[in-house]
Amino acid sequence: MKKMENILLIGLGAVGTLYAAALGKVPSICFRVLVDEKRRARYLKNGVYLNGEKLDFRWVTPAQADGEKADLILIATKSHGFDSAMEMIAPFVGKDTLILPLLNGISAPESLQKRFGGTEELYGFFLGHASVREGTRVCHDGVGKLYFGRQENSVITPSVRAIADLFDSAKIAYEIPEDMKSALWKKYVLNVGVNQATALFRADYGTLQKNPPMLDFAGRLMKEAVQVAEKAGVNGTESMVESAMEVILSMPGEAKTSMLQDVLAGRPTEVDLFAGTLCRLGKKYSVAVPCNEEVLKKLS
Repeated sequence: MKKMENILLIGLGAVGTLYAAALGKVPSICFRVLVDEKRRARYLKNGVYLNGEKLDFRWVTPAQADGEKADLILIATKSHGFDSAMEMIAPFVGKDTLILPLLNGISAPESLQKRFGGTEELYGFFLGHASVREGTRVCHDGVGKLYFGRQENSVITPSVRAIADLFDSAKIAYEIPEDMKSALWKKYVLNVGVNQATALFRADYGTLQKNPPMLDFAGRLMKEAVQVAEKAGVNGTESMVESAMEVILSMPGEAKTSMLQDVLAGRPTEVDLFAGTLCRLGKKYSVAVPCNEEVLKKLS
C-alpha cells in the first residue's frame, strides 16, 4: 500500500475542523479541503478558526478536479449533507482511493460501498468532548479520539496501517477497534440517548446529569437502540447503555451536544439519522421503539 500523500477532506464542522487543522500542518502531504463555490467564498470572507487561531487551507471545488485521484478522502459532513458530499467527491475517487466517513450514525459505510463499489469499506467516528461551533469558528478542548478501521481488525490491513501512519504524522489520537461494528453501534447508542434527549429538553450536559427524569428518558432511548442492535447481531450490546451513561456523566456540565447546538441555532438536526434510522430498523426486526418514535415526531 502506497503512502497517503493526496488527502481530501469535506465538511468543516465541529469535527472536520479539528482534523483539517491537524492534517494541514503535515508538510509531506498535499492536503485540500473540498467545498462548493458558495462555501469557498464564505470561508475566504470570514475565515476558519479553531480555538481563535485562523486556519489557512488549500481549497478545491469539484469543478477544479484535474483528473488526479485522492489517496484518502475524509467525509466529516452532517448526515443531511452526506448525499451531496458523495457527489462532490466523485471526481476525486479512483479505484485505489480510500474513503473514511466520520459521520454520526451507522449507515455511511454501506452507502459509500453502494455508490463507489470497489473502494475498501472503512468505518470511522469521533468520540470525545463536544466542540462548540459558531459560524466558521470552532472551539474544542482537545479531549477526544478518532476510531476507525475495517469492520473487523484482528489483523491490520495495509490500507488501515497507511491511514494510521498518516494520523501519526499529524499527531491525531486514534484507536483501531478489533470489532469496529460493535464500536460504531456503541457510539450510535450514546448518540441516540444523549443527543436526542438534550435536543428534546433543550438541556446541556449538566442539566441532563442533574435531572433524573431526563436521564431516565435518555436511558430508555438507548435501551431501545440496544434491543435493535441485538436483533442485528451486534456484539457487546450488554454493556452499551452502562458505558454510555458513564460517558454522559463524565462530560463537562456546560457542554452542549451537537444536536442541541443545531436546535438552538435553528439548523437542521440529525434526528432522522438517530431516531429515524432506529424506527426503520425497529420495523425491520419487529422491535418496538416508542421513545424514539416520540422524539422523531417532536424534532422532525
